[in-house]
Amino acid sequence: MKIVAIIAEFNPFHNGHKYIVDKAKELTNADVAICIVSGNYTQAGNIAIKDKFERANIVIKNGVDVVIELPTIYATSSSEFFAFGAVNILNSLNCVDYLCFGSETGDIEILKSISKKLLDNNEAIWDEITKNLRLGISFAEAREKSIGKFLTSDEVAISKSSNNILAIEYIKSLIKLNSNIVPIAIKREESSKIVSATKIRELLKSSSNVSEYLPNYTLDNSLLFNDSLFQLIKYKIVTTSKEYLSTINEINEGLENKLYSELNNSKTYDEFVLNVKSKRYQLSKIKRIMLNILLDITKEKFMMLNNNKNVYIHIIAINPNIKSSILSYFNKKSKAIILTSINDDLLKKLDSPIKESILLDIKATNIYSTLLNDKINKDYTNKL
Repeated sequence: MKIVAIIAEFNPFHNGHKYIVDKAKELTNADVAICIVSGNYTQAGNIAIKDKFERANIVIKNGVDVVIELPTIYATSSSEFFAFGAVNILNSLNCVDYLCFGSETGDIEILKSISKKLLDNNEAIWDEITKNLRLGISFAEAREKSIGKFLTSDEVAISKSSNNILAIEYIKSLIKLNSNIVPIAIKREESSKIVSATKIRELLKSSSNVSEYLPNYTLDNSLLFNDSLFQLIKYKIVTTSKEYLSTINEINEGLENKLYSELNNSKTYDEFVLNVKSKRYQLSKIKRIMLNILLDITKEKFMMLNNNKNVYIHIIAINPNIKSSILSYFNKKSKAIILTSINDDLLKKLDSPIKESILLDIKATNIYSTLLNDKINKDYTNKL
């Protein structure tokens, strides 16, 4: 059985994603396509516009056979941890043949070369980044200047594009894990019918029609945007001590003081994150910090849960036509626990770090459901 995998957020699933799914199946002649998908919060620090179960079912209707949730601890992390968490799950399945991903270049050999150079010089690069940050430049500038010592100018340009960044992190993760999964880069398609998920969310927020960009489905009005988070995050900050805020993952250098002070200067979520943003803290990092505050992800909790041994495979949607056969195959092959449903008896039997990570997923989903004024504990009631 040939299996191809894709890692994505699908926020929302659009024509460009459909192209990647179809192309991945075509290039690999795979029997089964699986996706690792972020839950209700994303790597750029955004809330998903639709909940994870709805998004997963849309993906199944568009040619994917199995959707696995990327644990919250990775879904809301930097690209390095996001990629490693997802690739580690695929590697632990022990039956995935290919990992396909979109990229601006589409040249897998160049991406492999860049990935190897970055891995081989990782410590030296971070030393350079630290030195450059002391000069008062932004993190993006510091990173570009630092990797420029080890990459050609063309390679630096390639490594700056958003999809190439993730592609490189996927390849680096495969190398770190000594994985047999074969990476395949798919050059992103350009078309009047394909726009970015960011653009689609902007159009949806302004109540514009986006149906031409969505394959085989439409979106109703029950959507969530980052503004929905503002009241909850304000509540968390003003009812939390600065000492505790300083323990939150990714908060350093007295940022907790700026969080307090900028609350008085901000009327909206967007205003708040822009006011907190600085050269050292990019916007995506600030938004991830907001999620860490909301979900109580401390540095200690992140270190405990971000461990390549804490692997579980939570399937949240599946093609009913192959459900029995593929679950049987996964259970025979997988090195990690396969979860198709969650209940309290199951949680009691799990090792503590895995249990804590799943409880974080449940908490994240319940906060999302509360914002949507929907039923809670969907992780317990979701049926494949």
